Amino acid sequence: MPLEDSVVHGLPKTPLPLRQLFIVSLLQGAEPLTSSIIFPFVNQAVRESGITGGDETKTGYYAGAIESVFFVAECLTVVYWGRLSDRIGRKPVMLIGLVGLAISMITFGLSKSYWVLFLSRFIQGMSNGNMGMAKNIIAEITDESNIADAFACLPLIWSIGGTVGPIIGGTLSNPATSYPSSVFATWPLFIKHPYLLPCMVAAIYSLLSLTVGLLWLHELSGDDFESSVYTTRAGAAMPHDALVTSADAPSESTPLLPPSPSSTTVSLPSSLSSSSTTLSHSPRTLLSTPPIRFSLINLAFLAFADQSCQVILPLVFSTPTSLYGLALRPYAIGVTLGVFGVLNGLIQVYALGWLTSRFGSTKVYQWGFAGLLGAFSMYVAVGEAVRLRGEVDTLVWALVVVLLAFFSQYYMAWGTSLIPAIYIPDPRICVPRPLGPRDAHSPRPDRHIHHARRRARVRVLPVRILDADARVLSRR
Repeated sequence: MPLEDSVVHGLPKTPLPLRQLFIVSLLQGAEPLTSSIIFPFVNQAVRESGITGGDETKTGYYAGAIESVFFVAECLTVVYWGRLSDRIGRKPVMLIGLVGLAISMITFGLSKSYWVLFLSRFIQGMSNGNMGMAKNIIAEITDESNIADAFACLPLIWSIGGTVGPIIGGTLSNPATSYPSSVFATWPLFIKHPYLLPCMVAAIYSLLSLTVGLLWLHELSGDDFESSVYTTRAGAAMPHDALVTSADAPSESTPLLPPSPSSTTVSLPSSLSSSSTTLSHSPRTLLSTPPIRFSLINLAFLAFADQSCQVILPLVFSTPTSLYGLALRPYAIGVTLGVFGVLNGLIQVYALGWLTSRFGSTKVYQWGFAGLLGAFSMYVAVGEAVRLRGEVDTLVWALVVVLLAFFSQYYMAWGTSLIPAIYIPDPRICVPRPLGPRDAHSPRPDRHIHHARRRARVRVLPVRILDADARVLSRR
């Protein structure tokens, strides 16, 4: 029986601190918004920077580097942000990150040089590295009776930000051309810097969140901290044996366990353990536990495959038809990604829970991961259709719809992924995310078909690993 079962049953449920939860959600929303807002126009911005020298086949390589450096910066700074928050508090660290996000987004929008774009994106990643503090704050403002309900909000925040970001990035980029009758058509600033407006929106959101957090975010006192759900020397770690199934997030008995940047010691309140003991685990000990080790390996494969698949989509959308792309403008890319985000969110909300309860998390995870095979295969089909027909017609768009359907299928793997109870800043998680965009974007656009076939074969491996994962978990 998971520890949370003994925690929740028989105890009165504490009302959620809705005001504080809303503020934390507002601050957390800056991460998915700023990370996804550039997707509709990043390839066009790379072309216009002159780094490719007019060679269209180099666009994917340099765009992939920009998208990868965001996650590299997150990986390099997340632990240090966590340690800093232990010294000066969660609130100051989150607010510092929001300032960095606002400045870097404005710099990105004003840049005409590729290397300034690259540096701005790196600073964005550094600033986003502290967003893990939101999970710590939630753990500290809740207790064992309502922490599951609080953490159920986090996937929704990411979904909203990841959906709204591409819409803003696509519809507001190059406003002088997209809206010729508006004031932007006569404003030299937006004519010279066509991607400034969406970046300004992201920066304004970050500054508004900063203001709200500065005025109303509650910093826990010592007494408040001692009464929070779990206390550790780093702030908010979780029980040592639990695994998370995100699809079961709304359930009170489901362990929903947030990352803790550097915690290795878990102290449980007396109500959680008859012996009132303190459980201490080093990262090495945790990684020697088969369920946690297999979960980390699967999560690393999923992170790499997910990023590889996602970053190819805007590249295929923006690449000329002569190189087997769809030749879409940023506006059309943003609208397409936004509509898909809304529909996919509805599918995840209404279908994922039912599928998980009917077939189990492991089977749904395997089925979801198989969607990656379909997605990479559909990249092949879309490219071949454009090559044979010479234009983007109804058949090509029908294949794009099928491609996005496979995207929705593999997103369910995230909803049912088994995540370790205590966050470990392990390279198997951090490294695959930045490698995904670099690996996926590196080939020439006219060779995406070959590389998609190769990736489709490689992606079978994690599904096989799941068999061993399932056997280990069943023995537990």
